[in-house]
Amino acid sequence: MNTKYIEKFRETLLIFEKEIFIQNSASCCNGVSLAQCHTLLEIEKNSQISISELADNLSLDKSTVSRTVDGLVNISLIDRVIPKENRRKALLNLTKNGSDMCCTINDTNNSYLQNALKDFTSQEQEEFLRLFNKLTNSMNELRQTDCNC
Repeated sequence: MNTKYIEKFRETLLIFEKEIFIQNSASCCNGVSLAQCHTLLEIEKNSQISISELADNLSLDKSTVSRTVDGLVNISLIDRVIPKENRRKALLNLTKNGSDMCCTINDTNNSYLQNALKDFTSQEQEEFLRLFNKLTNSMNELRQTDCNC
């Protein structure tokens, strides 16, 4: 692959990253940070998740996730549940407010992406998704190999 292609790809990727960051920031409203949004959405996807599992899923250290979770508990968006069978392992769940917040975030982002992809044909959408998945899977594999995880 030639260097000009890689440079152009990186330039386009930087623009994409900026647009996604702006959109993600816009969809996280009511004083909820971007990190808190990601945490809420991960808990929505994996209810009854521990902080350790959440940290692994978000590729963050436990102390960072723990501080984020504390903030979300304080504003009543998630609850900690202590199971009777293992009292040392707190599990996280969305509250009703947390679930409502996730719905707002998801609806906002779905609408945004639907508008962004509106000029793509169905075939282009499928091909784009296939190639984008291929790229992200490759990037994930490289990261896993680089960190020997």
